[in-house]
Amino acid sequence: MSRSELAEAANAWLTEHTDRPGILDEHYVGRLERGKIRWPNSAYRAAFAAVLNRPQGRLGFRPSAANRRALHTSTEVPRTRETTTRPRRTPADTVRSPEITAIRAVSTAFQAADREIGGGVMYGQVVRYLHSEITPRLITIDPAVDRAFLAAAASMTEVAGWMAHDAGDDAVARHHFSDAYALAVQAPGSPLAANICASMAHLAGELGYAYSTLRIASKGLRSTAAVSGPSHLTARLQAMRAKAFALLGHTRESHAALDRAEQALSIAASRETEWVADFDEASLAAETAHCLQHLGDLSGAKSAAETVLEIRGPQRVRSRAFARLNLAHALADTGKVEEAALIGTEVCRMSRSLTSARIRRRLTVLATALSADTEVPEVSLFREEVAGMGSCPKHGGDTWPV
Repeated sequence: MSRSELAEAANAWLTEHTDRPGILDEHYVGRLERGKIRWPNSAYRAAFAAVLNRPQGRLGFRPSAANRRALHTSTEVPRTRETTTRPRRTPADTVRSPEITAIRAVSTAFQAADREIGGGVMYGQVVRYLHSEITPRLITIDPAVDRAFLAAAASMTEVAGWMAHDAGDDAVARHHFSDAYALAVQAPGSPLAANICASMAHLAGELGYAYSTLRIASKGLRSTAAVSGPSHLTARLQAMRAKAFALLGHTRESHAALDRAEQALSIAASRETEWVADFDEASLAAETAHCLQHLGDLSGAKSAAETVLEIRGPQRVRSRAFARLNLAHALADTGKVEEAALIGTEVCRMSRSLTSARIRRRLTVLATALSADTEVPEVSLFREEVAGMGSCPKHGGDTWPV
């Protein structure tokens, strides 16, 4: 077994036999092999022993002096679904609020940079932060006590998923979202799990999996209702349902879901909810443009794209680029190829500061749509600009865990 295969097998055992989320990876296994970690917690020792079919004593685990003193005074038992005798930790052992505040600040900074320069640059930094600051703490926490940290970890993992998606690696993005969801459900009472459902539904919709989009968004809505989640999250999930119906060509159902999204957004008292993504009028207009374009309402799609450009400020570079591309597609579909090509060229040039595979992918789709009009100078120039940007990473995967 490779390190990653061993980690995956141990995670599967943990999922089946314990109440801990399986968050082991090849880096953790490597630290075990190098002796950087000598005494994993009881659940992880049990998982490795079961997967490798060896007694724990033969795996080379050795407790430190502090561990040995603790073992003399208490019996450590893996926390399985049948065993709940492990003592709860005292408040002194729980995560301090400054730690959560620090994670929140880092998350906010990463997302602000991501909106301006794209996920390609930031993704590696986010993953390094997860491995250095989040994963080591997850290995030792008690989910019953450290729910605030689990929520913070889930949110940062979701951020990594979005950046992987923007960098063009949708298979990795799906795994990050799956891991984030597994962490979020360990912190009940929060709308975070529903928020991650919205992200997963978005990714499924981007890949064209309409039924998966609908199923995941509907699950998120049930979760939101169960915890009295914020109205703007309900609006976002309804917008994902509208996208699914549009992909299926169900006009009436798509419009009904968009109406519900608008109603939910109109009563949203506050959109500042910890770890829950913002979703405002511009966000809904962007989703509406996608839906109406799929449904053939090109005039409505054009109007919705223009609404995004009216609301979004210049600092939201990627959001404005997507809005321009939605507008260009609507113009191209109505035969206004010169205008569409001019907008496409503008996006090509503004996206040089963005490392966003999603933008590049949409530009390639637009260039293909205009391929029959290469004799038009504006179209020819646009296609040359796209060709100079290189190829786009491909999608990945077709299964959804939620």
